[in-house]
Amino acid sequence: MNIKINKHLEKKVMRDYFFIQGIIDIDANYFINKIEEGIKTPNNMSHKTNIKDEMTSWTYFNHDEQFGKIITRFINYVDNNISLPQYCLRDSWGLKVSLNGETVEHDHSANIWSGVLYLNDHEQVLEFTEINQTIKPNKGTFALFSAFLKHKANTNTTNNIKYGISFNFSDLADDKVYK
Repeated sequence: MNIKINKHLEKKVMRDYFFIQGIIDIDANYFINKIEEGIKTPNNMSHKTNIKDEMTSWTYFNHDEQFGKIITRFINYVDNNISLPQYCLRDSWGLKVSLNGETVEHDHSANIWSGVLYLNDHEQVLEFTEINQTIKPNKGTFALFSAFLKHKANTNTTNNIKYGISFNFSDLADDKVYK
């Protein structure tokens, strides 16, 4: 059987993205305690995802009132500064990274935008290698970004634990959105 290839292209395409970094006042102890509870539930996602350590279920914080107050401020900023299609919160999960834990490089490209909120100071940075940006976790530090941006956190080489909450916003028409 013959095959005829008329064209074969492999090139990079530049595309628009956004990356926002800031700090917000939070009750870190409340969220850390919630994560500790969430990683003990039977539906946790520990060691089953790109986070090679402990994690709550995907939608653990979706209906948390305290998280809702924070996420509303992020949404307001994004809506006032970036033109995006209609979206809604798809998932929001807590993470706990201990000695030897890591986050392998990945993206959240099934979504429109994503973010992370750190709950404590830590040395294990989050790296966005494509855009040469890093986030050093500190209490209340956050990043909001285009979901297709690849990111990772190399192996935690300290005995200190890193806590955070990650989240995704998807197209309002996405039938996989948690409602």
